[in-house]
Amino acid sequence: MAECLISIGSNLGDRSHVIDSALAAMEASSAIVVRSVSSRHATQPVGGPAGQGEFMNAAAVIETSLPPVALLHELQLLEIAASRTRDIRWGARSLDLDLLLYDDVVIDDERLVLPHPRMAYRRFVLAPAAEIAPTMVHPLLGRSVAEMLEHLGQAPNYIAVTGVPKLGKSKLAAVASKRTESIAISDDLAVDSQIKPSPIPSLQTEIEFISRRSVLLQTDVPTKRERYLISDFWLGQSLAYATHLSTEHYQQLKQALHDSSPDTISPKLIVLVELGAGDADNSYDTIQRNLGELLRQPGQPPILRLNAANPSWNEEEIVAAILAM
Repeated sequence: MAECLISIGSNLGDRSHVIDSALAAMEASSAIVVRSVSSRHATQPVGGPAGQGEFMNAAAVIETSLPPVALLHELQLLEIAASRTRDIRWGARSLDLDLLLYDDVVIDDERLVLPHPRMAYRRFVLAPAAEIAPTMVHPLLGRSVAEMLEHLGQAPNYIAVTGVPKLGKSKLAAVASKRTESIAISDDLAVDSQIKPSPIPSLQTEIEFISRRSVLLQTDVPTKRERYLISDFWLGQSLAYATHLSTEHYQQLKQALHDSSPDTISPKLIVLVELGAGDADNSYDTIQRNLGELLRQPGQPPILRLNAANPSWNEEEIVAAILAM
C-alpha cells in the first residue's frame, strides 16, 4: 500500500458537509484507507475571479493499492460527484482534491505531476498537511512538510525570477512587482555595453555578474517586512552558464558565489521561466538544462516553473504565489 497526502478544499455550498462526504466516500472505497485527517482551516481564495467565498481547507493521509493515475481518477470522480466544474481556472469549486505526494514517486506528464507542482509554496496546503504529515518528504526538494511550512514563515519575502536570456524575465518581474506593490530589483545588464549575457561567457564576466548582483541583494536592503522583493535574476544562475569552464575556473566561480552568500538574502521562491518544447530558439538549451539541474539540488527553495509562451498567465501565477505564501 502506498502512503499518500491529499489536499482538500471547498468554497461553495455547505463546505464542511462536502468535505465530510468526500472523506466518507474515500473510507468506503476498498482500495483506500484514510489514516488521518487534519482540522479545517478557513483561507482566502488565491487567484481566479474576484468575489469568491472563503475556502475551507483540510488534508488527509491515506493508504491505497491504486497506482498514481488511477488514484487521481478516483479523486476526480469524487469531485464530479460533488458537482465540481472546471470551466474557469482557479474559480469557485464545491470540492477540490489534490494529490500532493504518493510515497516518493516523481511523475511529470500531461496526466499527472508528482509531487504537486505548487504544494511547496502554498501555505493553505501546507498548514493542514503539517498537522498530520509533518515528516512526509517532498522527494525533489528533500524537505519535509513541516520544513516547507517553516521555510515560508522564516525565509525573506524575496522572489528570484530566472531563466535564459530573451524570455521577458525583466518585464515579468517588473509587472508582478507593480501588481503586488513589491519592490523590483533589476541588474540592468542588458544596458551595460561592457557586460552582456552570452551562451559562452568568460570566468571574469560571471564573477562580475555575481559581484554586481550581490550588491543588490545585501541583507540590509531597506524594505518593510510585509513587502516582497522581486528580482529579474537568481544569484546562482551564473553556474548554469559556466559548465564550459575548466574545472579550476568553475571551482573559482563556485567560490565567488559561496563568498557572496552570507551577505545576501536567499529567495523564498524561485521562478524559472522556460522555453517550451519545440520552441524555435534553441541556442540556450544547454543553459536551460543546467538551470533545471541546479534548481533540483537538495536545499533549494520551492520552484515555480513557467512557460515563456504565456506571459499574461505567468503574471497571474506569480501574483497567486505571493498571495499563497
